[in-house]
Amino acid sequence: MQIESPLSTEHPNAAFLNKALDEASLNALRLALYQATQRQELAAMSVVDEPVWGGSLFAKVLAPQCIADLKAISLSLLSSGSIAARPLHSPSEIRRMMGMFVGRPLSDTEFQFGLEQLAFEAFPRSVEWEQPASPPETRSQFHVCVVGAGIGGIAAAIHLQRLGIPFTVIERNPGVGGTWWVNNYPDARVDVPSHLYQYSFEKNYPWKHYYATRDELTRYVEHVSRKHGVHDKIRFGTELLAAKWDEGSCRWLLSLRGPTGQQTLATNALISAAGLFNAPNLPDIPGIETFRGAIFHTTQWDHGYCYAGKRVGLIGNGSSGSQLLRRVAEEAAHVAVFQRSPSWVTPIPGYRDGISTETQWLFDHVPYYWNWYCFGIHWMATSDVDGLHTYEPEWQQSGGLISRRNDALRRFLHGYIVEKVGHDPQLLDKCIPHYPPWTKRLVVDNGWYDALNRDNVDLVTEGIESITPQGVRTRDGLQHELDLLVLGSGFKTERYLWPTRYEGRGGLTLESAWQQDGARAHLGMTVPGFPNLFILYGPNAQPRGGGLIAWLELWARYAVKGIATLIENGHRSMDVRADVLSDYNTRLDQRMSTCIWHHHGTKSYFVN
Repeated sequence: MQIESPLSTEHPNAAFLNKALDEASLNALRLALYQATQRQELAAMSVVDEPVWGGSLFAKVLAPQCIADLKAISLSLLSSGSIAARPLHSPSEIRRMMGMFVGRPLSDTEFQFGLEQLAFEAFPRSVEWEQPASPPETRSQFHVCVVGAGIGGIAAAIHLQRLGIPFTVIERNPGVGGTWWVNNYPDARVDVPSHLYQYSFEKNYPWKHYYATRDELTRYVEHVSRKHGVHDKIRFGTELLAAKWDEGSCRWLLSLRGPTGQQTLATNALISAAGLFNAPNLPDIPGIETFRGAIFHTTQWDHGYCYAGKRVGLIGNGSSGSQLLRRVAEEAAHVAVFQRSPSWVTPIPGYRDGISTETQWLFDHVPYYWNWYCFGIHWMATSDVDGLHTYEPEWQQSGGLISRRNDALRRFLHGYIVEKVGHDPQLLDKCIPHYPPWTKRLVVDNGWYDALNRDNVDLVTEGIESITPQGVRTRDGLQHELDLLVLGSGFKTERYLWPTRYEGRGGLTLESAWQQDGARAHLGMTVPGFPNLFILYGPNAQPRGGGLIAWLELWARYAVKGIATLIENGHRSMDVRADVLSDYNTRLDQRMSTCIWHHHGTKSYFVN
């Protein structure tokens, strides 16, 4: 395990330190100081649950009666510069400290996942050779192709780079970042904390915002790809058209389209990191081709078009549409938002706030604080998600709708909507969803309701009949004249790996393999009949909680570990058995039958 550097010899004044302590995650600071000093009064302090996202999640925070004592101890230590990093403890001692953080002992699964998120190791989710002395020429003769230079593809490439396995990354865009490369609409940013939406092996990256903007994210992914030596192995502007398994050579034969035209590539293994959000969903509305104004999808934003003073139509109120509305409404003459169904929108205090100099100083100069801060956000995002997504029959029998926590969240979000738009009964009625929260992903409020309250914004809930040369005609016969039509209609998330044609053993295609029961994959990653093919973020792989990058790292580790096992054991191919997939999906379906994702007639990318 690595050892963090000691506290800087530069000591800011008391005002600076007090501001830093006012902004700090005090429970994380407590653990960092305890780890460095072993002071028992820090270990004895207690924690409580603090609701986040209206009770969707709960953060473990320092109990109020302990705050003054912790600040006094912290101020003394930080002022004196007497904090020195100690050698990291044994896994059992770290587990005990994790229990101190959350106020109870951890299960084995919680400990293993949490230890990786603490990121004390240089590469917490590394893949290592089981036989390090095996001949290097064996490794150099095996080639892997990674499809996509988004977050998952870069993670897989770094694993391969560390192991010395030859690889090529193909990326159809001109830069890294995947969906964040193409989603460059106004105000685009993540809706999970930056310190959760990051690689575990990139330590203390200096994020500018608590919730990173799109531009920050693309810079981050490029920084990581260059730092870890994989950027030069990416073939940009190159698209995978088809992949065919050749049984004789045990290789995938790839048909590519790149800057110089059609190309071919043979590879021993294929890791698809194309992800869910790669194929824009362009709505099939009668007359859309006749519109005479400007029209573009949120993934194809025309930054040369000035919408100031223009009449804008927005189709879609999911994460993208709701996120950009505030900025567009501030400059447009009028915005008509065409809504098919309302979304549950949650407030996040300080969603657009920047990270202060004082907070970054704590990350940079207090040993282990960054680690425990990241762990705290991870714990908040992963613990007890079952109570949100799963039916509670006893609660329902007593008159509840879903579960105690889901119903409580629903009351909170309903109250928030009333607070924001309750003065307008007609608007309020349009904004109340009729399905449980978390049946689909919650939308974070980036000024959505404030924009709806503007005089120049109308929320239109009549269905769209057609698009005309002048604008949008709704089913009530009204013509909405527009200069610009923005398609915030999301992605074709149910079309996994589309439009690439994958042909496995015996000419089996993914379409035919999934024809009977929809897209299925063992652990969301492997499909019988498609040897040496690993899918990152595949069918039914949506995590129940946590930051997506952690899961992309887990999937990438699984794929590369499988490839390393092939090489070390002298095998040429590996394939999941059909009975293993069947058993897995039986258990998956049984568990999903108790989960709200499959019910209430809603459609989301949570399921296949």
